[in-house]
Amino acid sequence: MNNRVSRVSMFVTPTNPRFIDKAWTRGGDAYILDIEDSIAPAEKQRCRTLIRESIDKANKGGASIYVRINKPFVDADLPYAVWRGVDRIMLPKTETAEEMQHAHQIITALEKERGIPPGSIELYPMIETTLGAVNIHQILTAVDRKIWSMGGGGGYDMAVNLGIEMFADFDQYAYPIAYITLASMALDIESTGGVFIPNTSGRVDQSDQAILQAAALHRAGIHHSGALHPAFIEPLVKGLTPTTEEIEWAKAVIQKFDEISSVGESIGTLEGKIVDIYEYQKAKVTLDWALECAEKDCFKENALKRASS
Repeated sequence: MNNRVSRVSMFVTPTNPRFIDKAWTRGGDAYILDIEDSIAPAEKQRCRTLIRESIDKANKGGASIYVRINKPFVDADLPYAVWRGVDRIMLPKTETAEEMQHAHQIITALEKERGIPPGSIELYPMIETTLGAVNIHQILTAVDRKIWSMGGGGGYDMAVNLGIEMFADFDQYAYPIAYITLASMALDIESTGGVFIPNTSGRVDQSDQAILQAAALHRAGIHHSGALHPAFIEPLVKGLTPTTEEIEWAKAVIQKFDEISSVGESIGTLEGKIVDIYEYQKAKVTLDWALECAEKDCFKENALKRASS
């Protein structure tokens, strides 16, 4: 099972039993146990103490588990967030390489202390300010800890930082998102950003919006998205998974390219479309991603059966 398949990740609140106890039934690829924005200041300490038990509750359906901590309370949060079963620590409003290095040192010590394979927990910098966007390359290269995917540059905090309205019918985050996307691609980190999907209503519970979002991301070759409401889960999982038709086409492209390569040619056609090394590589990505999705879905299905029995 590939824990890095996260076609949809959704925030859940450990202090709310209704959210945490039902999360595993929703079908998400990843759940983010939140200690940050969804938790009132007076509740943060109680939330910290609930993280460890929440891991086992939220991943019963085979989902990966992330934990979002607080920027001002890194030292206090991490001892409660780093446990076996956690795949990613999310560091909000990251702005400097030093912040990454500080968190990395604490996580490394906790991994060693708790028998977790060193470096296995991803440290994910959330870029939510202009300073973070400007410093993105230094942030992404600050520590020797793999970053599997990367996006950012938009959202509520960036809107506040820029002094703009969050929900608009034009892409007012175009520059920071594109800058972060380019930095990620330059470092061979899978990009999760760069596509604008308008949502002027500001609602996060409409499945038709999720269908549009999935289609736009899928066309751009982006495999991951986030959700704030369960209504987004099924459309995003389905929409970011290669279809049967796409898989068959990818197989045909690979077969055709192998045929033309065997006779010393580099370009051919298939149903009137060009087949070359670029299309071949694209087809390989499609098949690799389809296999990873199938493995994740099989793992989730089996976990769900065990949890339901």
